[in-house]
Amino acid sequence: MILKHANRLIFLVPSLLLLGSLAAVTSAGCGSNTSWIFDADGHSTQTLSTRTFLVHVPAKYEWNTTRPHPVVLSFHGYGENDEVQERISGFSKEGNLIDGRGIIAVYPLAEYGPGKNERPARAWIGAPYSPQDVDDIGFVEAILDALQTNLCVDSNRTYVSGMSNGGGFVNLLACSPEVASKFAAFAIVSGALYNGTLPFNGCDPGRKIPLINFHGTADTIIPYDGRNITNTSDDTPPIPRWREAWVVRNGCDASTPSNISRPYEGVIETIWQCNNDTETTVKAFEIEHGIHKWPSMTETTFDATPDQILPFFNPYSLNSTV
Repeated sequence: MILKHANRLIFLVPSLLLLGSLAAVTSAGCGSNTSWIFDADGHSTQTLSTRTFLVHVPAKYEWNTTRPHPVVLSFHGYGENDEVQERISGFSKEGNLIDGRGIIAVYPLAEYGPGKNERPARAWIGAPYSPQDVDDIGFVEAILDALQTNLCVDSNRTYVSGMSNGGGFVNLLACSPEVASKFAAFAIVSGALYNGTLPFNGCDPGRKIPLINFHGTADTIIPYDGRNITNTSDDTPPIPRWREAWVVRNGCDASTPSNISRPYEGVIETIWQCNNDTETTVKAFEIEHGIHKWPSMTETTFDATPDQILPFFNPYSLNSTV
């Protein structure tokens, strides 16, 4: 497998959300040679200026192919890295599919910020411990452009997910219209929803946002009931209130969920749809006694990525116009 380094280029593509099986929109990398280099397991670490991101292509990815693949970006938590996020999220596992095709999984790496207790650590913008004067949104746009240039990706089927601080950053991406238009659907796990991630004020995505969320009621790092003791930048909102804010933005009545069920032991699933319009779906999983972890069979009674996130992503696609 061969690939080389790509220069940083940023472009914007206005997009509208549509449901169902839409024709794929192929990228510039389809049918052309690339200079990125992958190892035998399908991994490649790429550099844009001083920033890096880890890419994994599915086992059946064909070089010089004109058959585009869906893309999932997944953002690590505070103090973690791209390799940890790949391991806990499982998006690179063989057999993962969206729209019947293997996934190109991408794990960006955050810059070092001041951290907590004067101990610098990697973090995404929006958190009180994140680095200053770092353009993480621009970094995401540059990654998307590099992927389209170097790999055969389906521009209609790009998705985003994140854990903890990475989940808070995903909320910021969803609230930022210049980049929210680039992702078909969003997944947030144990999101660190500080004020800088725009959980309420300032969130104006410019479109309806399909969102799936997981949070444990015993999470002591980002409490399910919120943290408002000091009234500072460290505070986080109650997770139910934050979910309902997305429901309202999508045009639904937050007081009338479409369905509440217990799909797994110790898990309450709540779904909001406007008049059964799946375009506006918000799906929430309240994990009873759940802690600050990505749900997997070693931590809970289900595996979030194959059991819920990928099936949630599957119906959503972007109809891009240039």
